This record gives sequence, C-alpha cells and structure tokens, in this order.
Amino acid sequence: MKIKELLYFSPKDKYSELNWDKRDELIRAFENRVKGFYLQPAEQLNKNKMGFATGVLCMTTMDFLAKLFFNNSKRMVKWLKKNIKEFCKIDPNFTNRTLADRFNDEFRNGLIHEGRIKDVGQFSYDFPEIINMEEEVMIVNPGKLLCKIEFLLDNYIKQVKESESLFLKFRESLRKDFKREIDYIKKEKL
Repeated sequence: MKIKELLYFSPKDKYSELNWDKRDELIRAFENRVKGFYLQPAEQLNKNKMGFATGVLCMTTMDFLAKLFFNNSKRMVKWLKKNIKEFCKIDPNFTNRTLADRFNDEFRNGLIHEGRIKDVGQFSYDFPEIINMEEEVMIVNPGKLLCKIEFLLDNYIKQVKESESLFLKFRESLRKDFKREIDYIKKEKL
C-alpha cells in the first residue's frame, strides 16, 4: 500500500480522491474536514464539560478559518472582530486594545507558544456569555463559542456555494495551504 492511499484531507476524504476543480465536492470535503477534525470532537468534549479541550479545538478552528480570510499575522484578531461582535469591545483593563487582541494574546498565543492560557484567563461554563470579564480576568465560555463557530461555518459554506468569486478565492486559499499535500499526491500519480 502506498502512503498516498492513507493521506486524508478530512476523516471521509482522501487527498488522492479529491477533485479540487469540482465545486460541490471540494466544499463538501472542506465541511467534512472542519466538522470531522475540529467541531465534532469539540462537541463531544463540550457534552462532557471538558471546557479547556473544547476551547482549544474552538481556537484551532477559528485560526484555520481566519487563515482562509486573512493570511497575515493578525488574522485571528481581524476574524474575531468581523465575526463575533463580543470581541469588538474595548478591553476594560487596557483601553488601547480590544477583547479580540486580548484573546489572541492570552488564549491563542498562550496556548500555541506556551501550552497555557496567559494572564489568568480561562475557559469556563460558569457564565452565560461568550466572554465575561471578572476583575482583570478574561473568561470565555467554550460551549457558547462552539455554537457561534458552528453557525459561522454553516453561513460561510452557504456563501461559498452561492458566490462564484468567493468560491474561487476559497479554492485558491485551500490550494495554497495544502500545496505540499497536493504536489505529493500528483507526484505519486505520475
């Protein structure tokens, strides 16, 4: 068996079988990827009230989606401000930044670079809002965040299905991100 037969774009879609030029197939595979690798596992963790792990998968999903929209170092902040209004608010502890900036630093950068949420921040189910500020602490409800991400993903997929220009941008972004995998599969087919 060749390794190309074992490389998956999503839990249901092999790279070797994916046609990047078929619109419906690519959109379906993308949806399978985001839901199968990120959101469905996050839902299972969320059902078991495993807030930290749910939050980590939410953050990873947001970072992946943000890369489709804004391919730069501040992509998470831009994506949060564009899609989740609660993150547009000014940080009550630092008036020169928004809650999106703070989340990006304390949660995303903390988890990616240090394996922890920085500056006392935490994921918690104890508050009903997506974001709660208690004293100087940012608290994010991972269940509420997960619901919002699922809604945003479904809306984005609907837009990609309806807009040719958005689909072309979507496909090019995916091709760029997965260039190494695509090239490897093509090389194996020769």
